[in-house]
Amino acid sequence: MMPHFSKSLENKIMTNKEKFLSLVSPVNNETVEAIRFRDENKAWLRESKRVAMKVLKALKSQGLSQKYLAEQMGVSPQYVNKLVKGKENFTLETLVKLQSTLGIPLLAGYDEQKRLSEIPNSVQLFNIKTSYKMIEFSEYNSSGRKVVGYD
Repeated sequence: MMPHFSKSLENKIMTNKEKFLSLVSPVNNETVEAIRFRDENKAWLRESKRVAMKVLKALKSQGLSQKYLAEQMGVSPQYVNKLVKGKENFTLETLVKLQSTLGIPLLAGYDEQKRLSEIPNSVQLFNIKTSYKMIEFSEYNSSGRKVVGYD
């Protein structure tokens, strides 16, 4: 025998059930959108995490705070916090500021540029298909002085 419920209790139970079902949707749209976003932006998100890890490692090894980095870059500490979470789509300007402030390579060619900047009056041309090597040479000029250069 089934217990007999009054009509008002049955209506109340249905109302609670309906409320529950309205709160729990079969598909969470926010989750679906987050998954779609990650899938569509996989490449730059991966690079953003790589950059964030390099920045955090540099901050730790140099004993610097995120607040100090923000001051040096001229941005807010909240922005630096966003950067080190690895979900920020970096601009070239931000990447250059980060690598200049921390002295770490983030962009392709940074190591090459840094090395060349230490050589007075040096110019380096880059070609994607050809790798260049710097070769040190020494020779004597017309006044008999030894000249050291790079070719």
